Amino acid sequence: MSGLLGGAPVTPEEQRRNNGHRHGWVLAVLGVLFVYLYCFTHIDRRLGLPAPQDLAERMGIRVDHVFDSDRNVDSEIHVSYNAETYSNDDERMVLFLGVGVAFVLVYYLPVAWKRQALLAVTVVLAVVLYGWAGIALFVAAHMGVYLILHPGLGPRPGYAALAGFLAGSAMVSKSGGMLAVMYGTLWAAMGAAFYRFVVLPGLGVPRLASVLRVVAVQSAMIVVFAGAILNGLGGGEWSLPLGVMLFFWNWERLMMYHIDHQDGLVPEDIPLDRYLGVFLSPGTIPNWNWGVTIGQGYAYVENNFLAEDKNHLIRKGLQLYGVALVYIVFGDWGHEWLVKFLRSQDLYVFHRVKNLSRYFANGGEVSTPTVLLTTFIDVFRWMVLWGGVVHFKVGTWLVCGYKCDPYFNRPWMATNLVTLWSRFTFHYREFLVRAFYYPAFFAMPKVARSVRIVLSTLAAATFGNFVWGHMSEAFFYKRIRFESLLDILPTWPYFVLIGVGISVSELWLLRKKRLRRKPWTLDKWLPLDVLAAYGTLQFYGLIHVFFYRHDGGSTWNDTRLFLIGFGIHL
Repeated sequence: MSGLLGGAPVTPEEQRRNNGHRHGWVLAVLGVLFVYLYCFTHIDRRLGLPAPQDLAERMGIRVDHVFDSDRNVDSEIHVSYNAETYSNDDERMVLFLGVGVAFVLVYYLPVAWKRQALLAVTVVLAVVLYGWAGIALFVAAHMGVYLILHPGLGPRPGYAALAGFLAGSAMVSKSGGMLAVMYGTLWAAMGAAFYRFVVLPGLGVPRLASVLRVVAVQSAMIVVFAGAILNGLGGGEWSLPLGVMLFFWNWERLMMYHIDHQDGLVPEDIPLDRYLGVFLSPGTIPNWNWGVTIGQGYAYVENNFLAEDKNHLIRKGLQLYGVALVYIVFGDWGHEWLVKFLRSQDLYVFHRVKNLSRYFANGGEVSTPTVLLTTFIDVFRWMVLWGGVVHFKVGTWLVCGYKCDPYFNRPWMATNLVTLWSRFTFHYREFLVRAFYYPAFFAMPKVARSVRIVLSTLAAATFGNFVWGHMSEAFFYKRIRFESLLDILPTWPYFVLIGVGISVSELWLLRKKRLRRKPWTLDKWLPLDVLAAYGTLQFYGLIHVFFYRHDGGSTWNDTRLFLIGFGIHL
């Protein structure tokens, strides 16, 4: 339950006990952040230091697929959907410096001011990286949700006016300061009036209130599907402002917040800054569209702040920073080395599953070893790439005082798909469990337990994963148009197979629950653990032929390629 609810609430007394200072940890965090600055930004030029590649060559180290064209280390840590004000390296410089400032403030400030400081630094970081208009629209959208989920008089109409001012002025921010103020003032008046005389009366009607809350929480899904359908009917493409895009990327965390609200875990009088703190922290800035469920909802964030000695949390965060650094620096190098090595052994593999799919769709012949090795190596490459980024994000949550579970925890040690689902994508798994598995499971009290498990798993890993987890992302990546829907729909076999595979694993685990042996125990059964881990990863990699399909492919071609992995040639 600690993963779902974030543990028991932490009292102020416990937080004060967990707030002891050990200045050496401050130096350690700042030192590691400087290593990130040196490896992934242009700070070497500003400080007159040799570039990372130059330093490596002076030491006699020559490694391909590590350094980029400007002679520092290539990195997947970046600031997604920026306003193109900076280069990637300068964005990362701002990011790492901002994380350092947030860490120092949250470490030394009194407990009562720590989270407000984190929110303030995050807002400043977002303004610098995305521009004032982007963060203004983001905050305005969240204020609208806040006012609908937590209605009342008091300061609420004032918040509605502020949200209107932010939205109105942001929309014309490029036209000049005075025009932005005028539009903002007009929108502020309309926002306050609309909330006072339309929204609040609507929230007083139970059925209408439920509809309004669903619309607020599911606004991202409603907009992308409505936009795609209207585009298919002959309408134009919808273009979303940056701030709205950033807000929509919060849809899964917002759903978890809403679940907490429905479960009575969120106080009705929650302050606005505490609400925004769920969605705005330094750990949410890098790669907005990666690991967006980290932090989950209100209960997880609230119950995990200073839930342990902050120096213990920093130690865990530094460990994740270190592992992330290794993954990011050597991930591509390891993948390229493995591909070259296998090819030198007359075992032909493709660099990516999509390359394999394209070759096969164009009439090429492939063998079972080629399909198995390509899918296995490519999914392993993606795991390392993914692990590097989400480890950095979770590490940032940890050094900022949150007892945050790792998103990624050695998935190659998973001996079944149930364990893989947790080890590879813990926070996202929790989202699917809370939003889809539990509602489906408890809605079927008279059905046999095994049937409930299977149907609930399909509701989460297939339906929820497909529609709420990936279909909406397809629109954000490829624009809100009807073709984006047509692009994602043919990948449905991947989601069916992952749901069925997890269901079979769950039923198997229920049958063998009496066995006390734990996986990876050093005994005669250890080779079976190795075989089970390989089979788990191989199955997961193999079903990606349906996910990373070639644009000109077909479901039949994908199925044939999938079956070749089992030695069946059709």
